[in-house]
Amino acid sequence: MDFNEIAIFIKVVQKGSFTGAAKELDMPKSTVSMKITSLEKRLGISLIKRSTRKLQVTLAGEAFFLRVIKGIEEIQAAEATIRSEAQAPRGRFRVTAPVDFGNFLLPELATKFLKKYPEVQIELLLSSRKVNFLEEEVDLAIRAGELKDSSLIAKKIGEIEFKFFASPKFIKEFGAPSEYKDLGSYNCILIETISPTEWNFQSAGRNVKISSPKRTIVNDMSLAKELAVMGVGLVFLPSYLCWPEIKSGKLVPVLNLCRSKQIPFHFVYPNQKYVSVSTKAFIEMAAPLIRERLDSMLE
Repeated sequence: MDFNEIAIFIKVVQKGSFTGAAKELDMPKSTVSMKITSLEKRLGISLIKRSTRKLQVTLAGEAFFLRVIKGIEEIQAAEATIRSEAQAPRGRFRVTAPVDFGNFLLPELATKFLKKYPEVQIELLLSSRKVNFLEEEVDLAIRAGELKDSSLIAKKIGEIEFKFFASPKFIKEFGAPSEYKDLGSYNCILIETISPTEWNFQSAGRNVKISSPKRTIVNDMSLAKELAVMGVGLVFLPSYLCWPEIKSGKLVPVLNLCRSKQIPFHFVYPNQKYVSVSTKAFIEMAAPLIRERLDSMLE
């Protein structure tokens, strides 16, 4: 059995191409192809269909991948467990987070982590979608909302809530709503991925659902915030996103009794026997800082 062939096969499947695997493994593409051919010859079955357009894994290849990836992970875990007992975090560490939350905190967290552990190469992936830990080789994710995937380990790090905000310019020109029933008479900025048709929030502890008064519709929270700063309309956004503008006076909360339910944030990582020393160290460093920031915004 040639474990090198198997490791190369796993990388080809993960990267979706011979070229991607060769670049990741820092070896010639011809060597990658030769190793896969040798593995297929030894097994007596085709694992990958080759074409000029797209690499396609066969059914046998998919089944083989799912079995061998577990074995490789066990081997890597055994090696890493021994090494981690005597070593600080090192090597590549890949973290993913929602775009707006990542922009809010990851620069500071990454800077602190890199300063403390200079042998780490950190990769930050900001995306609104949920990444595949295995295929995209992600070590740790920061996710908002309730989690449904029971195959992952989740550690709660705090909560956020949405509130209504407006700029002083807007309030001076149009006034501030005194109760949520007044929202229909104001220009409002809506985010199509969150509240395209209605707003759900709590007012004095009571659940409220009202049709969103459509005026300006965007698909990005940061864009909605900037429009609010310019006085285009009222906006319903997470407090953390508006924190710099609140401190500078560019935005002020309105309808203070109206806010969303508290939405949990978690660190999430694969449920496996070994958790990398980098993952442990990052969580230990980042969790208190994130929790402190989020808690201060719930006041």
